[in-house]
Amino acid sequence: MILKIFKKKLIILVISFFISFLLCEFLLRFFFPQNINGFYQEQDNKSALWVLKSKFKYIDYFNLKPYIYTTGQYRNRITNENSRQNKKILALGDSFTFGEKLNDKDTFIHKLQNAFPNYYFINSAVPGWGLSNYAKFVENYCIEYKPNKILIFFNTDDIGRVTSSNQYFLKDKKLIKGSDEVYNAWYVKYQKNSLINYFLNNSHLFYFTLKTILNFSRIKNYNSNEKIILYPSRQLESIEKVNETIFLSKLIFLELKKNAENCKAELFIIYSGWINYKEINQAYDPTIKFLFEADNFFKKNNIKYFNNVNIPIMKDVHNNIQTYILHNDHHPNKLGADKIYQVTKNNLEKYLK
Repeated sequence: MILKIFKKKLIILVISFFISFLLCEFLLRFFFPQNINGFYQEQDNKSALWVLKSKFKYIDYFNLKPYIYTTGQYRNRITNENSRQNKKILALGDSFTFGEKLNDKDTFIHKLQNAFPNYYFINSAVPGWGLSNYAKFVENYCIEYKPNKILIFFNTDDIGRVTSSNQYFLKDKKLIKGSDEVYNAWYVKYQKNSLINYFLNNSHLFYFTLKTILNFSRIKNYNSNEKIILYPSRQLESIEKVNETIFLSKLIFLELKKNAENCKAELFIIYSGWINYKEINQAYDPTIKFLFEADNFFKKNNIKYFNNVNIPIMKDVHNNIQTYILHNDHHPNKLGADKIYQVTKNNLEKYLK
């Protein structure tokens, strides 16, 4: 008798669990879909460079709002695919240029595409990139993609990030080409189990649950009172390290110029003027220090450079930065992206007639 009752309760429990699973799966799929196909970035097989996956769709959730990232065949965030037959402009930068936490149509590169419809803008920017990554992407893909022009959107940690990349390094004061280490994401070891791998790639609930458990330590250690940075930056440990990093970066810029010339692309370096670096202590920040030297360096080496720090459009950003960044995040919001679009459009009008 007791055994029958136990079996009956067990069957009810299993059925209830199964129904609950299906219900949660349904709700997640339609109201909070997970990225069961994985991350939108991957390392290429040329130098382990982090690049965007081709023809991929990813949903990034921020403040419980979904933001759609859609990529095309050139490892690029799509703009207007109807312009693909036009002359190509390759745009490279970090998360600001990529448009992190913005929908495809709200990125400033998408706005530039609409402003210059006779060109096809290839936005291959990747969050976390710096100068080494821009140069390596041109080295790896420029001849294949055949852009007419290359736009490098220089940001406030691009020189500092050279120190965390092995794509280029110094040896006897000469530039040496290298590559980054291959990184295995948290889910790689689980994919070796066929059952877990099946659920990871097919169940939104399973993916969400596993991701939540593995990220619990981050949530647990999160300090809600932690100060949000206003722009990406990096302080190095010594003046000597700052000067060495700037020296290496100048060699990387020259390598970038050479590779652009090799694929017959016109090179432009653009600093949007997002931060007024003239008001920042430059001592241990290599990017800020370089920005003070940038005009002379690029002029000396015949590289087109636009410095928008003094442009009136950006003065409003300097004085009211919180208006132009996402809440609890330093990335440009739609208003901020529009400011960058406006100054960049003015920079390029003369060259994109």
